[in-house]
Amino acid sequence: MAGHIWKLGAVAVMAMSAAVAVAQNAHAVSLGVDYTYVRSNVLPGCSCFSLNGGGVQMQVALTPHVAVIGDMTLAHKGGITADHYSLTQLTYTGGLRVRPSSPGALLRPFGEVLLGGASTFGTLSPSRSGVGGGSNAFAFEPGGGLELRLNSRVSLVPVEADYLLTTFSNTENNRQNDLRFSAGFVIRLSR
Repeated sequence: MAGHIWKLGAVAVMAMSAAVAVAQNAHAVSLGVDYTYVRSNVLPGCSCFSLNGGGVQMQVALTPHVAVIGDMTLAHKGGITADHYSLTQLTYTGGLRVRPSSPGALLRPFGEVLLGGASTFGTLSPSRSGVGGGSNAFAFEPGGGLELRLNSRVSLVPVEADYLLTTFSNTENNRQNDLRFSAGFVIRLSR
């Protein structure tokens, strides 16, 4: 667990340093927070269950239509089985977000492709020796959503839907095909 906290701290410091450097070059920097729902199939077959949590994002606009985005999301579910197994999943991804040209539009769609990693913790966490403990895997997350501009600094993201592929060890194919839905707010820190 201490190793994961160190990684999260390092990512946060790098992200803040990048935001300060980019903001000085007049690129728009935004921070977002959201509620996240994940429909997961960490177990082989579809022993599907739902996780709930939240996330934070940092976005740096490269052009009016393209932004670099970093996303960190934590979701949890307890009492999954009769034995009260639990699972906590952390994803940390980054990539590009693209918006169509729509100057002045209040409602703007976006699409994104993110790559990175995922970590799980808890009694249902898949591992090479079965379940329990913690493990790390590759994460791939394409998706999209809508952003509603409330004013010049604040936007509402009423819906974002993503396909979340992770590669945790299991007894079948070492792939999890999850669906992730989010809703939240974005605050522009600079223009």
